[in-house]
Amino acid sequence: MEPFTIVICPGAFPLPRIYEPLIADFNERQHTAICMVQQYHPTSSTQTLPTVNPDSEYLRHSVLDPLLSEGKDIVVFAHSYGGIYAPASLEGISKQERRAKGLEGGVVAVVLCAASIARKGTTALEAMLMEPDTIPGWTIYDESTGLVTFDKSAAKAMLFHDLPDEEADKLAERLSPQPYHCFTTPTHWDPYHSPAFRGKIGYIFTGGDRIVPLEAQRTYVEIGKIERTRMLEGSSHSPHIEQPGMLADTVLELVKEITEKTNCKL
Repeated sequence: MEPFTIVICPGAFPLPRIYEPLIADFNERQHTAICMVQQYHPTSSTQTLPTVNPDSEYLRHSVLDPLLSEGKDIVVFAHSYGGIYAPASLEGISKQERRAKGLEGGVVAVVLCAASIARKGTTALEAMLMEPDTIPGWTIYDESTGLVTFDKSAAKAMLFHDLPDEEADKLAERLSPQPYHCFTTPTHWDPYHSPAFRGKIGYIFTGGDRIVPLEAQRTYVEIGKIERTRMLEGSSHSPHIEQPGMLADTVLELVKEITEKTNCKL
């Protein structure tokens, strides 16, 4: 395969540094990988919802559009909650659609890992099979700021349980807050109905996941009608930390299959 740029879209409470091992492994395999998130979420009222998830908007305008302006071929890798906002940011920018307009570059494949999936009109909370306006018990919501944080002990037990205690503690402490409205803003677009993305989305299951159980992952694959899948047996929710080399190889294997089967030449 020709080199392409992999855009890593992290889950909620983003901590880009935890994807550094995966970025290094992609780079070793001659593919540039980047992980960019908003550095600061302003406090906000929960009474006024944006029309577009702020994470989708940031990804599209601050990450994808600059790469597209350079004519880059892009693989979108979305982990966990990244499966909510990342696909929603892809309207009109598949390589197929851009080529038809005489433009270089575009999104050639989307790979979801341990990810929730939201169809158009669905919020993140609804996609996570929760009641509207009811956040998970392992989060802490501060109504005065409109921000949600991940309970540190729960994060250690659910996200980093396969890591040494000291490392798990450090990572849990460093998780960032997330605006509540990121979970309650309906998804404005999804690629699952789009002919431009038919056959171009893959999914990687994490078999030992404690936060997005395997049964839920299989449900998401059915919702998105995704046919190309791989399994990381026994993996926790954090394969990007625990087995980044295996994850990188699995992503590239899926990308190769997707681009070959859909005749999307790089």
